[in-house]
Amino acid sequence: MANFIDNVRYALDGIQSFFRTERNGRRQGLIAIIIIMLGFAFKIDPKEWLWVLGCIALVISLEMVNSAIEKVCNLITTDYSPAIKTIKDIAAGAVLFSAIIAVAIGSIIFLPYVLRLF
Repeated sequence: MANFIDNVRYALDGIQSFFRTERNGRRQGLIAIIIIMLGFAFKIDPKEWLWVLGCIALVISLEMVNSAIEKVCNLITTDYSPAIKTIKDIAAGAVLFSAIIAVAIGSIIFLPYVLRLF
């Protein structure tokens, strides 16, 4: 049981470090809070909440992995390396791809609520 508790502490330390030290982490955290507030304001249904929270979790999780990959790459070399560039670009591309899909899903969910305001 102690191992499990230690592992949870390490994971929470990682999450805290991510939001404290990564600009994109803070940015995405703020966007997530705004989207969640909009979900409450528009009273989205439970299925919509699943999609919204899933998208938030996916984008932030991939950004965390991207940040970790960048840090590892920077430990390997500070010199320019085409291979390291490719690794970093692919990791960043995963974040971008998930963010584009999240925006599309968010638009499908929130646009009808926004249009009802007019």
